Amino acid sequence: MMARLGVWISLLGGLLLPWIIMLTVEILVRDIPYPRAWRSFTLHLFAPGYNFFFVGVLTALPFVILALIILFHLGTAPANNALIAYRRALGLFSAGLSMALIAAWVHVDVLIHPDAQGALAYFYLPILLLMMLPFGYGLGRALAKIFLSRLSG
Repeated sequence: MMARLGVWISLLGGLLLPWIIMLTVEILVRDIPYPRAWRSFTLHLFAPGYNFFFVGVLTALPFVILALIILFHLGTAPANNALIAYRRALGLFSAGLSMALIAAWVHVDVLIHPDAQGALAYFYLPILLLMMLPFGYGLGRALAKIFLSRLSG
């Protein structure tokens, strides 16, 4: 159950995160009414020079890899030992959360401070997120070892 839920959250969250941030920045920062922001977003979804769909796909690629890791790593946890599954789940949750926070920070920064070279951040973002995946997982596993061993012992 945890593996399936994690896979779907990772897949949908990774794809929708940049689009939600784009709409939120338009509405809250630039003070554009929601219908107009939505219309602008849909017009620029596949428009040359904007291509918000491509930005979403680039951001989603590391989250697809995370979903595969969740599927194979958490899905193969032994059913008779819940502690192992919880440790793996906390590690994968930490990896996903750290990736989402970095992706959100990069998207907000690029959208609030527009620059001619700012869009290059979208090409480096998948690499940065893939580099963050093992560090976030290691942090989550370390926290799980500290806190879950106290709970079980």
